[in-house]
Amino acid sequence: MASKSNSLLQLLFIVLFWALPVSLPAVTPPLPAQPSQYVVDLAGVIDADTQARLNAMLKDLETKTSAQVVVLTVDSLDGEPLEDFSHQTAVKWGIGQKGKDNGVLLTVVVKDHKYRLEVGYGLEAILPDSLVGSLGRQYLVPNFRKGDYAAGIVAAVTEIAKTISGEPGGESAPNKGIGGQGQLIIIILVIIGVTLIFIVLSEPRTVGTKNRGRGVGGGSWFGGSGGGWSSGGGGFSGGGGDSSSGGGGFSGGGGDFGGGGASGDW
Repeated sequence: MASKSNSLLQLLFIVLFWALPVSLPAVTPPLPAQPSQYVVDLAGVIDADTQARLNAMLKDLETKTSAQVVVLTVDSLDGEPLEDFSHQTAVKWGIGQKGKDNGVLLTVVVKDHKYRLEVGYGLEAILPDSLVGSLGRQYLVPNFRKGDYAAGIVAAVTEIAKTISGEPGGESAPNKGIGGQGQLIIIILVIIGVTLIFIVLSEPRTVGTKNRGRGVGGGSWFGGSGGGWSSGGGGFSGGGGDSSSGGGGFSGGGGDFGGGGASGDW
Protein backbone atom coordinates (compact mmCIF):
# COMPACT_ATOMS: atom_id res chain seq x y z
CA MET A 1 0.00 0.00 0.00
CA ALA A 2 2.78 2.40 0.92
CA SER A 3 4.47 1.73 -2.42
CA LYS A 4 1.26 2.47 -4.31
CA SER A 5 0.74 5.68 -2.32
CA ASN A 6 4.26 6.86 -3.12
CA SER A 7 3.73 6.12 -6.81
CA LEU A 8 0.48 8.07 -6.83
CA LEU A 9 2.14 11.02 -5.10
CA GLN A 10 4.97 11.01 -7.64
CA LEU A 11 2.51 10.88 -10.50
CA LEU A 12 0.51 13.75 -9.00
CA PHE A 13 3.69 15.81 -8.60
CA ILE A 14 4.64 15.26 -12.25
CA VAL A 15 1.17 16.24 -13.46
CA LEU A 16 1.17 19.40 -11.35
CA PHE A 17 4.68 20.30 -12.50
CA TRP A 18 3.78 20.14 -16.18
CA ALA A 19 0.45 21.89 -15.60
CA LEU A 20 2.09 24.95 -14.08
CA PRO A 21 2.73 27.81 -16.54
CA VAL A 22 6.35 28.34 -17.56
CA SER A 23 7.49 31.69 -16.23
CA LEU A 24 10.15 33.88 -17.76
CA PRO A 25 13.44 34.33 -15.90
CA ALA A 26 13.46 37.07 -13.28
CA VAL A 27 15.60 40.02 -14.37
CA THR A 28 15.76 43.77 -13.89
CA PRO A 29 13.52 45.17 -15.27
CA PRO A 30 11.04 42.27 -15.69
CA LEU A 31 10.52 40.79 -19.15
CA PRO A 32 7.20 41.07 -20.98
CA ALA A 33 5.36 37.80 -21.50
CA GLN A 34 5.73 38.31 -25.26
CA PRO A 35 7.45 41.05 -27.26
CA SER A 36 5.36 43.44 -29.33
CA GLN A 37 8.32 44.55 -31.43
CA TYR A 38 11.62 43.10 -32.64
CA VAL A 39 13.50 45.46 -30.30
CA VAL A 40 12.79 45.12 -26.57
CA ASP A 41 14.91 47.86 -24.99
CA LEU A 42 14.23 47.44 -21.28
CA ALA A 43 17.57 49.04 -20.38
CA GLY A 44 16.73 52.21 -22.31
CA VAL A 45 19.99 52.36 -24.28
CA ILE A 46 18.57 52.61 -27.82
CA ASP A 47 17.02 55.89 -28.95
CA ALA A 48 13.58 55.95 -30.54
CA ASP A 49 14.77 56.62 -34.09
CA THR A 50 17.23 53.73 -33.99
CA GLN A 51 14.58 51.42 -32.57
CA ALA A 52 12.25 52.36 -35.42
CA ARG A 53 14.96 51.66 -38.01
CA LEU A 54 15.86 48.33 -36.42
CA ASN A 55 12.23 47.25 -36.21
CA ALA A 56 11.70 48.13 -39.88
CA MET A 57 14.89 46.30 -40.87
CA LEU A 58 13.98 43.15 -38.99
CA LYS A 59 10.39 43.24 -40.21
CA ASP A 60 11.75 43.41 -43.76
CA LEU A 61 14.11 40.52 -43.05
CA GLU A 62 11.27 38.33 -41.77
CA THR A 63 9.07 39.21 -44.74
CA LYS A 64 11.74 38.16 -47.23
CA THR A 65 13.41 35.23 -45.48
CA SER A 66 10.93 34.21 -42.72
CA ALA A 67 13.79 34.43 -40.17
CA GLN A 68 13.17 36.38 -36.98
CA VAL A 69 15.86 38.35 -35.16
CA VAL A 70 15.01 39.93 -31.81
CA VAL A 71 17.10 42.38 -29.77
CA LEU A 72 16.71 42.46 -25.98
CA THR A 73 18.46 44.80 -23.55
CA VAL A 74 18.15 44.55 -19.76
CA ASP A 75 19.96 46.22 -16.88
CA SER A 76 20.96 43.10 -14.94
CA LEU A 77 20.32 39.36 -14.71
CA ASP A 78 20.51 39.53 -10.90
CA GLY A 79 23.03 36.71 -10.79
CA GLU A 80 21.34 34.36 -13.25
CA PRO A 81 23.67 32.73 -15.84
CA LEU A 82 23.40 34.53 -19.17
CA GLU A 83 23.32 31.34 -21.26
CA ASP A 84 20.38 29.93 -19.29
CA PHE A 85 18.49 33.21 -19.41
CA SER A 86 19.03 33.68 -23.14
CA HIS A 87 17.98 30.15 -24.06
CA GLN A 88 14.89 30.18 -21.84
CA THR A 89 13.78 33.56 -23.18
CA ALA A 90 14.27 32.59 -26.83
CA VAL A 91 12.27 29.39 -26.36
CA LYS A 92 9.54 31.06 -24.30
CA TRP A 93 9.09 33.82 -26.85
CA GLY A 94 9.13 31.27 -29.67
CA ILE A 95 11.45 33.30 -31.87
CA GLY A 96 11.62 31.89 -35.39
CA GLN A 97 9.18 29.91 -37.50
CA LYS A 98 7.91 26.62 -36.13
CA GLY A 99 9.57 23.76 -37.96
CA LYS A 100 12.25 26.05 -39.41
CA ASP A 101 13.71 27.18 -36.07
CA ASN A 102 15.20 30.21 -37.80
CA GLY A 103 15.36 32.65 -34.91
CA VAL A 104 18.12 34.74 -33.35
CA LEU A 105 18.06 36.53 -29.99
CA LEU A 106 20.66 39.17 -29.18
CA THR A 107 20.68 39.83 -25.43
CA VAL A 108 22.65 42.75 -23.98
CA VAL A 109 22.98 42.99 -20.19
CA VAL A 110 24.19 46.52 -19.61
CA LYS A 111 25.19 46.63 -15.94
CA ASP A 112 26.63 43.11 -16.03
CA HIS A 113 28.68 44.00 -19.15
CA LYS A 114 27.65 40.80 -20.91
CA TYR A 115 25.98 39.88 -24.17
CA ARG A 116 24.88 36.73 -25.98
CA LEU A 117 23.77 35.82 -29.48
CA GLU A 118 21.39 32.84 -29.29
CA VAL A 119 20.96 31.05 -32.61
CA GLY A 120 18.10 28.68 -33.51
CA TYR A 121 18.64 25.17 -34.85
CA GLY A 122 17.75 26.15 -38.40
CA LEU A 123 20.36 28.92 -38.63
CA GLU A 124 23.31 27.19 -36.99
CA ALA A 125 24.76 26.21 -40.38
CA ILE A 126 24.97 29.78 -41.68
CA LEU A 127 25.50 31.44 -38.28
CA PRO A 128 27.98 29.07 -36.59
CA ASP A 129 29.37 29.84 -33.16
CA SER A 130 32.67 31.04 -34.63
CA LEU A 131 30.95 33.59 -36.86
CA VAL A 132 28.61 35.06 -34.24
CA GLY A 133 31.51 35.16 -31.79
CA SER A 134 33.48 37.19 -34.32
CA LEU A 135 30.54 39.53 -34.87
CA GLY A 136 30.34 40.19 -31.16
CA ARG A 137 34.04 40.97 -30.85
CA GLN A 138 34.11 43.10 -33.98
CA TYR A 139 30.94 45.16 -33.60
CA LEU A 140 29.53 44.89 -30.08
CA VAL A 141 32.59 45.07 -27.82
CA PRO A 142 34.26 48.22 -29.28
CA ASN A 143 31.02 50.20 -29.33
CA PHE A 144 29.83 48.98 -25.94
CA ARG A 145 33.13 50.01 -24.34
CA LYS A 146 32.46 53.53 -25.62
CA GLY A 147 28.92 53.40 -24.25
CA ASP A 148 27.42 53.49 -27.76
CA TYR A 149 25.07 50.54 -27.44
CA ALA A 150 22.85 51.56 -30.33
CA ALA A 151 25.73 51.69 -32.82
CA GLY A 152 27.06 48.28 -31.77
CA ILE A 153 23.66 46.63 -31.93
CA VAL A 154 22.81 48.14 -35.33
CA ALA A 155 26.16 47.08 -36.80
CA ALA A 156 25.95 43.49 -35.51
CA VAL A 157 22.29 43.02 -36.39
CA THR A 158 22.85 44.39 -39.90
CA GLU A 159 25.63 41.85 -40.52
CA ILE A 160 23.47 39.04 -39.13
CA ALA A 161 20.60 40.05 -41.43
CA LYS A 162 22.89 40.20 -44.46
CA THR A 163 24.30 36.79 -43.66
CA ILE A 164 20.88 35.22 -43.22
CA SER A 165 19.66 36.62 -46.54
CA GLY A 166 22.89 35.94 -48.42
CA GLU A 167 23.30 39.63 -49.21
CA PRO A 168 26.80 40.47 -50.57
CA GLY A 169 28.86 42.35 -48.05
CA GLY A 170 27.86 40.21 -45.08
CA GLU A 171 30.38 38.43 -42.91
CA SER A 172 29.98 35.36 -45.08
CA ALA A 173 28.29 34.37 -48.29
CA PRO A 174 26.63 31.17 -47.09
CA ASN A 175 25.20 28.45 -49.27
CA LYS A 176 21.52 28.75 -48.48
CA GLY A 177 21.11 25.03 -48.16
CA ILE A 178 20.25 23.72 -51.66
CA GLY A 179 19.29 20.10 -51.12
CA GLY A 180 20.08 17.12 -53.29
CA GLN A 181 16.94 17.61 -55.39
CA GLY A 182 17.83 21.24 -56.01
CA GLN A 183 21.36 20.32 -57.05
CA LEU A 184 19.98 17.73 -59.49
CA ILE A 185 17.71 20.35 -61.07
CA ILE A 186 20.64 22.73 -61.47
CA ILE A 187 22.74 20.02 -63.13
CA ILE A 188 19.90 19.18 -65.54
CA LEU A 189 19.45 22.85 -66.43
CA VAL A 190 23.18 23.22 -67.08
CA ILE A 191 23.15 20.16 -69.37
CA ILE A 192 20.13 21.51 -71.27
CA GLY A 193 21.82 24.90 -71.60
CA VAL A 194 25.05 23.41 -72.94
CA THR A 195 23.07 21.27 -75.41
CA LEU A 196 21.14 24.28 -76.71
CA ILE A 197 24.34 26.28 -77.14
CA PHE A 198 25.87 23.39 -79.09
CA ILE A 199 22.81 23.20 -81.38
CA VAL A 200 22.81 26.95 -81.98
CA LEU A 201 26.52 27.04 -82.79
CA SER A 202 26.24 24.07 -85.12
CA GLU A 203 23.44 25.74 -87.14
CA PRO A 204 24.51 29.35 -87.83
CA ARG A 205 21.32 30.11 -89.74
CA THR A 206 19.26 29.79 -86.58
CA VAL A 207 21.33 32.24 -84.63
CA GLY A 208 19.33 35.33 -83.87
CA THR A 209 18.72 37.82 -81.19
CA LYS A 210 15.70 35.91 -80.00
CA ASN A 211 17.97 33.05 -78.92
CA ARG A 212 20.15 35.21 -76.77
CA GLY A 213 19.92 34.62 -73.02
CA ARG A 214 17.93 37.17 -71.14
CA GLY A 215 19.71 38.86 -68.26
CA VAL A 216 18.37 38.24 -64.76
CA GLY A 217 17.48 41.46 -63.01
CA GLY A 218 19.49 42.07 -59.85
CA GLY A 219 17.65 42.16 -56.58
CA SER A 220 18.36 42.64 -52.91
CA TRP A 221 16.75 41.67 -49.62
CA PHE A 222 17.74 45.09 -48.38
CA GLY A 223 15.54 47.45 -50.36
CA GLY A 224 15.52 49.17 -53.73
CA SER A 225 18.01 51.07 -55.82
CA GLY A 226 19.36 52.98 -52.86
CA GLY A 227 20.68 49.78 -51.31
CA GLY A 228 19.09 50.44 -47.94
CA TRP A 229 16.56 48.39 -46.04
CA SER A 230 12.95 49.01 -46.98
CA SER A 231 11.28 51.15 -44.36
CA GLY A 232 8.01 49.30 -43.93
CA GLY A 233 7.28 49.23 -40.22
CA GLY A 234 5.40 46.71 -38.17
CA GLY A 235 5.59 44.78 -34.96
CA PHE A 236 7.15 41.42 -34.23
CA SER A 237 4.47 39.10 -35.60
CA GLY A 238 5.96 35.74 -34.64
CA GLY A 239 6.30 32.70 -36.84
CA GLY A 240 2.65 31.78 -36.57
CA GLY A 241 1.44 35.01 -38.15
CA ASP A 242 1.52 36.52 -41.63
CA SER A 243 4.88 38.19 -41.87
CA SER A 244 3.80 40.23 -44.90
CA SER A 245 1.18 42.15 -42.97
CA GLY A 246 2.04 45.46 -41.39
CA GLY A 247 2.09 45.44 -37.62
CA GLY A 248 0.41 42.98 -35.31
CA GLY A 249 1.43 41.62 -31.94
CA PHE A 250 3.75 38.69 -31.32
CA SER A 251 1.77 35.47 -31.62
CA GLY A 252 4.44 32.93 -30.71
CA GLY A 253 6.35 31.44 -33.61
CA GLY A 254 7.39 28.25 -31.85
CA GLY A 255 11.02 28.32 -32.99
CA ASP A 256 13.40 26.04 -31.09
CA PHE A 257 16.96 26.54 -29.89
CA GLY A 258 19.68 24.05 -29.06
CA GLY A 259 22.23 26.26 -27.38
CA GLY A 260 24.05 27.46 -30.50
CA GLY A 261 25.53 30.94 -30.41
CA ALA A 262 28.22 32.86 -28.57
CA SER A 263 28.59 34.96 -25.43
CA GLY A 264 31.01 37.72 -24.51
CA ASP A 265 31.70 40.68 -22.26
CA TRP A 266 33.27 44.12 -22.44
